Formats: sequence, structure tokens, C-alpha cells
Amino acid sequence: MRAFRIAWRAAATVAATFGSVAIPLAGRIVLFGRPRAIARLGAWSTRLWGRAMCTILGVEREVDGTVPDSGVFLVASNHLSYLDILVLGSLYPSLFVAKDEIATWPVFGWIARAAGTLFIDREDARDVVRAGREMSARLALGIPLTIFPEGQASSGAEVLPFLPSLLEPAARAGIPCWGASLSYETPGSALSPATTICWYDRSSFPAHFARMSGLPRIVARIRFAPAPVVSKDRKELARSLREHVSATFEPIPRAVSPGTAPRSRDREGPREAAPRP
Repeated sequence: MRAFRIAWRAAATVAATFGSVAIPLAGRIVLFGRPRAIARLGAWSTRLWGRAMCTILGVEREVDGTVPDSGVFLVASNHLSYLDILVLGSLYPSLFVAKDEIATWPVFGWIARAAGTLFIDREDARDVVRAGREMSARLALGIPLTIFPEGQASSGAEVLPFLPSLLEPAARAGIPCWGASLSYETPGSALSPATTICWYDRSSFPAHFARMSGLPRIVARIRFAPAPVVSKDRKELARSLREHVSATFEPIPRAVSPGTAPRSRDREGPREAAPRP
């Protein structure tokens, strides 16, 4: 049963992604010379793809708070897995800022590139500056952005410090920023979400996707802050958003059956040793 579930979900993922990729690619031809319309179509395509993928993977979304869905804004969330992109992307139209390696991933990289995801090499200071300019350009067009300012996926034990550099464009433009906390449960699975959902270990993307897509159910809990934060000080913005996210964050359950613990890296090791987008 599990093998069948993985197989059909993998096939459905490829099909849904092909369909979602076709929309922004066609839009770039039809809307040539209209960057705002192209970016808006990319954000809409990301939402469509996220909704389709949540259905395919059996993700039930439980939302607390008001989902921002109008005007220009930025959402800053804790980061546990690439599943975060599907869950948040399904709730409101936006473009994402993600680690550059996503562009090379099979399937996921296709839609990310086509929709207009902003890729960034966070270990290269010059690329952070370049990405900041592109973020400012999207915000100036009125396009909402979603970022993961921890700078890497975590094990789900706590919310890591937010990197102020990723919030500079929003701070400079005075854009309202919403904090959102993400946590997961996996009813019916002998393995904990820390093993099947969080992706902070050394496993490959195909191995992790197979592990996750074999789950019978996934419950995603998304909690939005009651109000957005606006600040011209990027450090203050980072502190306030992290406080909002930490206040509602539920640590990921770590209890697993004997012999099923993941090959995780040391949580206290250097942050740059195990970055995930």
C-alpha cells in the first residue's frame, strides 16, 4: 500500500507540475514587456501548484489568524522542509525567495524557475546584495514575497534567529511583514514528523520525498501573527518577526519507533554546514 501511494503521488506530482509550469511560461510570451503582469501570473501559478500538491500529498491545512491576501506584503516563516513552500504557497499568491540549489532540483526546480522564484546564495555576500535588489524590484511591482529568514531548514526543535539581511528590502520600503509559524503532525505514521517532514539531515531529495509521500496523512498548522510589523530598522524587524513566530510555534514531535531515528547533523554545529533552502 505504501509503495503504491508513493508511486501514484510521484506520478501526480510530475503531472501537476508540468501543468503549472505551462501557465507562467505561456504568460511570458503573451505578456512580454509587462513585468508586473508576468510576476503576478507567476505568483498565481505558485498558489495553484501549492494547492494541487497539498491535495496530492494528503496535506490538511489548519490555519489560525488572518491570511494576507491583498496588496503588497512580505511573509516571514520558520523553515522545516520544502513542504513549507507548498503549504504557504497554497494560501496566498506570492513569489518565494529560496536557496539557489532548488533551481537544479527535478520537478520542484521546474516550477520554481518558471514562476519567478528569486534564488539566492546566502553564503555569498555579493549575491545577497543582488537578491536584495531583485526583492525590492518585485515589491515595487506590488508582488508579495515569502521568505524563510532563518536561512536554513531546522530540526523543528525551535525557531532559529532570523537573518536581518533578508529583510532589508522590506524595511527600506516600509512594507508590512507578517510572521507565520509552521508545524506538522503525521497521524497514522510510526515515524515522527522530525523524520518524515523535516529535512535537515544528509538524505537526498528523492529519498526524503519518497519518505514523505509514503505518509497516509499530513497535518500542517499555520499560525499568522494578528497584525503585520512595519519597521525601517531591519534588525528590529527581524527580532519582532521572530518573536511573533516563536510565540505560536509548536516544536515538532521527535519520538520515533526503535531504529528509525534519522541521520541528523548536530544541531549545535555550524549553521552553514547543513543549509537547506
